[in-house]
Amino acid sequence: MKGFKGYIGVAGLVLLSANAWADLPHSSILSRYGVTPDQLPEPAKSEDAKPVEKKSRFHIQPEQPFVTVRIGEDHEPEMTGNLSIDRMAQQERQRCQRLQEELVRRGERPFSCDGSLPGMALPR
Repeated sequence: MKGFKGYIGVAGLVLLSANAWADLPHSSILSRYGVTPDQLPEPAKSEDAKPVEKKSRFHIQPEQPFVTVRIGEDHEPEMTGNLSIDRMAQQERQRCQRLQEELVRRGERPFSCDGSLPGMALPR
């Protein structure tokens, strides 16, 4: 009994699809309205425009490294124009360099004189 109901369902679908197929036009839509392809208007002629580069609203920059390893770089202290401050900064830098040289000579780990972490880039 179940197989017989399946055959009736398939036969019903075949009849419905055949009916829908018969309702579809067999000629092109142009011939139904009495127009030939030659009578269609020509598309508007456009000038060859140069492609306009779209400017991005986002400024994409290359990714900066998380850690920058710098070995043996000397950073001069920034000159302020005040002789006493510049002289004091120079003396502090020289004292720090002497201390670093002493630590390297002893075989200990040196530290940074510019206040940054060793191996990290200075903020600019």
